[in-house]
Amino acid sequence: MNGGRAEAGSGLVWAIDLGGTNTKLGIVAAGGEVIGEESFPTRPERSGGSWVEEVGAALRAIGGREGVDEGSVCAVGIGAPGPLSAKEGVLTNPVPNLPKWRGFAICAALSERLGKPAYLDNDANVAALSEQWLGVAKGSENVVVLTLGTGIGGGVIAEGRLLHGFSGNAGELGHISIDHDGPECACGSRGCIELYASAGATVERYRRKLEEAGREAEGEITAEGVFEAAEAGDELAKATFAEVGYCLGAAVGSIVHAFNPEMVVVAGGMAEAARYFLGMIRSVVKERTYSDLQVGLRIEVSPLGDRMGLLGAARLAFMAAGGE
Repeated sequence: MNGGRAEAGSGLVWAIDLGGTNTKLGIVAAGGEVIGEESFPTRPERSGGSWVEEVGAALRAIGGREGVDEGSVCAVGIGAPGPLSAKEGVLTNPVPNLPKWRGFAICAALSERLGKPAYLDNDANVAALSEQWLGVAKGSENVVVLTLGTGIGGGVIAEGRLLHGFSGNAGELGHISIDHDGPECACGSRGCIELYASAGATVERYRRKLEEAGREAEGEITAEGVFEAAEAGDELAKATFAEVGYCLGAAVGSIVHAFNPEMVVVAGGMAEAARYFLGMIRSVVKERTYSDLQVGLRIEVSPLGDRMGLLGAARLAFMAAGGE
């Protein structure tokens, strides 16, 4: 289970952003300052226990390097792929990211290794916490964060608090369907937005456009490569992002109707390319939602970059330690 109560008012936390490919971790101060950080390959084929040992060694190495007194660290915060149980501190079924870690009691393992209470939440949820704490949604009470990357995740803050849902897995916004007859998704539905606007979907969309135009790709196509092509003036790349934006706009329209947020934040690896699709999202949302729900609504891009998950994990730990 999540560890017991830490002393409120302590000045530092250990923060962990667990991904299927890499783990980022660091020491974060109460004001959001990252004292020290590093990353290492997660290697999900190994045991969770082996990963915990590496995390413990890395965090203490950062502390030694930065001259941090371990006694000033009050808690550990972890953002991880779901499904998971934040209440129990367990990765219940983190497939496809960490298939061998199903049922791993990550909080108990980290607490035992580090001697601090540990707190867990979904990576998109901690992204929402970071945006509300230090990002473009600072101080907002009703916020939805969409994380665009290999998949699409979502974190919802409603009336100032994270929305967890009945089983603790609310916010699976990547599985909003925009086409009931669309391609089948791994979740069991069809036409999920993740199949149209994730990094992989963007790559496939661009590949099709190249084929239709009789052009050959120069090497392996990646989402970053599509962005670089757009930056270089490639009209097919720009058109690809415009279509991605249209699909996202359809999903965000549904999100606006469901949650009536004051802000929707686009974050994650694809956010860097948002200038090529943000305008389209806003346009589609304007066309497809009740005008009353558009009053005061902002659709913005996260300014936090690749530290978003780390900062969100820190915020989770501070909130739990302080009893917020």
